[in-house]
Amino acid sequence: MPIVVRRRYLLAFLVFSLAFAITSPNSASADPCSVQLGFPIIPAAYANTIVTVVVPLSAVCSTSFGNQLYVNANVFDLNSDTAAGSANTILTSVNGGYTFTGQLGFNLPPSTQGHWVQVSVSVFSSQGDKPLTTNGEAFQINTETVQVITTTVFPQTSIQSAPSAPSAPETYPEPPSIFAYVAIAALVAVVIIVTVGLIVFSRKPVSYPPAS
Repeated sequence: MPIVVRRRYLLAFLVFSLAFAITSPNSASADPCSVQLGFPIIPAAYANTIVTVVVPLSAVCSTSFGNQLYVNANVFDLNSDTAAGSANTILTSVNGGYTFTGQLGFNLPPSTQGHWVQVSVSVFSSQGDKPLTTNGEAFQINTETVQVITTTVFPQTSIQSAPSAPSAPETYPEPPSIFAYVAIAALVAVVIIVTVGLIVFSRKPVSYPPAS
């Protein structure tokens, strides 16, 4: 195969590799930990009384963060559009700093009975004030029947008081903008056009000067 044709195929390969690198997700920007909220446990309560809610937690980290993680949590009443409470807790490692378990305990005001609430959590390490990860869940405060939920994934341990972890604004992932999709589509179109041009051009006979 002539050297010129080989170079054209090599250039096409490099163009495809560049496109793949640009459009692939950036794993370096992923959170070092993830946290999951379990099913809420809501015992029966009388009307117009405080509602006790327990939410099991489980966190998994890609790197070791010691024996404990710290959690800040806030409850928001979705029906009345008001804050309903907050809590702190400690997650304890079960395998040397990679997997953590614990639970949150809330005493919500009587006004939340029958309402939908959202629990938002932020997880911190002892090494900084930036949250390692955030998550949340929404559920209805139904106190007419006793809800007993058990799970082996989130063992029910005693609620622990946590030191005050630095407060951090709640963050939620933003969906990709339309400009991101347009940019990716344009890049793919350019790659296709360049590749087709290289293949067509490579098929043309290569002219060599006449031998002297």
